[in-house]
Amino acid sequence: MKNIRYILLICLVFGCAWLNAQCKVENKYFAAGEELSYDMYFKYGLINTKAGKSSMTVSGTKYEGKEVLKMHLIGNTKGMANKLFSLSDTLSCVMTKELVPLAYQKNAHESGDHTIEKATYSYAGSKITIKTNRIRNDQPRFDEELISESCIYDMLSVVYYARTLDYSTMMKGDKVSISCLSGKKIARMDIEDHGIETITANDNKKYDCIKLVLVINADAFEDKKEAMTVYITNDYNRIPIRIDSKLKVGSTRAILKSYKGNLYPVKSVN
Repeated sequence: MKNIRYILLICLVFGCAWLNAQCKVENKYFAAGEELSYDMYFKYGLINTKAGKSSMTVSGTKYEGKEVLKMHLIGNTKGMANKLFSLSDTLSCVMTKELVPLAYQKNAHESGDHTIEKATYSYAGSKITIKTNRIRNDQPRFDEELISESCIYDMLSVVYYARTLDYSTMMKGDKVSISCLSGKKIARMDIEDHGIETITANDNKKYDCIKLVLVINADAFEDKKEAMTVYITNDYNRIPIRIDSKLKVGSTRAILKSYKGNLYPVKSVN
């Protein structure tokens, strides 16, 4: 009996180590201290107007006693855009330094609706347990526990994960498929490489960028929904220069205004 318990314990330890090793990523593209600022635009029909500001930051913090990375994405509309579609969103995620997801939170005010969504990840054996819940306008919408045997990313951590892929081995049209948390479900997300495009940022510089289209395959993978399009610099920083996202009404576009805390010199084409 003792031998059986010992074998089970060894299997659990090595299973957990295997899963964490599977999810770990070598990150040489960004670190704590990176700060990216954006001008945000709103489009609805023929209306295309500057809508406000957004930012993406990476900081170092502690989570359950361990040194980790915390990412924030903040977006706020102003002026005319508020009359069409008001938005005040804060997304945050916590990841290990090897980019293993640990926690996610979305606090969103969008056109009169207030949504708080949270998720936590725990790793044991060959399984990941994700506890996720959503409250909208003070009313609980769901409180679920999901189980997966593959790495799961949320809508913020997936952007940072996408920055670490080896695009030198990919060709236009290639894609990487991962599992992604979509509300109370786990869906498949395809990170599609759409080749190189030159993008003008709001710092009056042009950058050669890798165009990535992130597509969620939901509803038993029968339907596809484009989550966002991200243009990242074709250098070792992989800085998002432009981010296009769809809303319930219209769409937003974030264009880089300034950056600091990058690990390498940023290459522009002018």
